[in-house]
Amino acid sequence: MKLILDFQPCKECHELMNELSSTKFVVADELTRADESAKFLRHITYNHAEAVKAILGEVKEKKRSPEFDLYR
Repeated sequence: MKLILDFQPCKECHELMNELSSTKFVVADELTRADESAKFLRHITYNHAEAVKAILGEVKEKKRSPEFDLYR
């Protein structure tokens, strides 16, 4: 599932996004990628309430759709 979030990223968000899109990250092993992605998601969850609200709204909207599968 892909979500497009409209929020104002802070300095730390920009740093994390740059790190996630770096060549080093792209060629990293699966465990490293999962850890770094989780770090970014934790940051958004704890520091950007507007992003959390957008995610919850999207999930609720898609849940009504017959083809929605949260665990896909």
